[in-house]
Amino acid sequence: MPQDITGFLADVQKSFEHFCTRWNGSSDFERKSWDCPLGKINAVVQRGDVFEKASTVYCDLEIDTPPVLAKSMGLTVPKMQALVLEIHFFPVNPHLPKPYMELRANIADKTIFAGGSDIFPYYPNPEAHNMFAAPIQRICKKHNVDYEALRKVRADFFKSKYTGAPLGSHAGIYFFQLDEGQFPFFKDMAEGFFTSYGELVGKYKDIPCTPEQMQHRLKTHGQLAQWILLEDEGTRFGLDKGIPPEALLGPILPPLAAF
Repeated sequence: MPQDITGFLADVQKSFEHFCTRWNGSSDFERKSWDCPLGKINAVVQRGDVFEKASTVYCDLEIDTPPVLAKSMGLTVPKMQALVLEIHFFPVNPHLPKPYMELRANIADKTIFAGGSDIFPYYPNPEAHNMFAAPIQRICKKHNVDYEALRKVRADFFKSKYTGAPLGSHAGIYFFQLDEGQFPFFKDMAEGFFTSYGELVGKYKDIPCTPEQMQHRLKTHGQLAQWILLEDEGTRFGLDKGIPPEALLGPILPPLAAF
């Protein structure tokens, strides 16, 4: 199972690069690696005309087994391997929603999957919401997974505790504990991400926009950056454990933001 997971995550990173090369008009990628107290981190960043920044960050870490996982999943070991892949795109055009995907595998005496995906619209867009949600709903139905339950997990977790504002459209899903038998669902969800978001890119990337709309995009980036820096527990955990800020924040923060 660990070899299958690492191989699959490597394939997802290749899909990211193929996606960027197709839509962003460039095959130039910046690559950086870091060794930190928890393990190895690799980041890939690309910049272009459609996405001012597209990035992945991949972590292969050894962490203390979270007590909540040990209790709920019956884990018996004090340490676990955490494989984490995050993907972010920051569109130039505010009519094109920003997408996000996180894939996580916690490996101990059994494997537990976590993660999900969503879009972050700069303006309310029911059509884009439905276009992104429909493939996820089909994948959930194929694997007998409750889409609405996982969508609610995302909606309940990804919102500001200070303002109550949602973080994302909540067309996507999130899950904290899937057992290793659901690896096929995990794979299909990740592979479908590029197809569904590619449809949005083709539809919205060239719609004319105004300076005011571009400024609104930066303010939306500011709200996202605020949540990552002030409210996301995973960010604080990583920094407290000695992950370099450049490795943790560089790939996932927007390149420009207004507050």
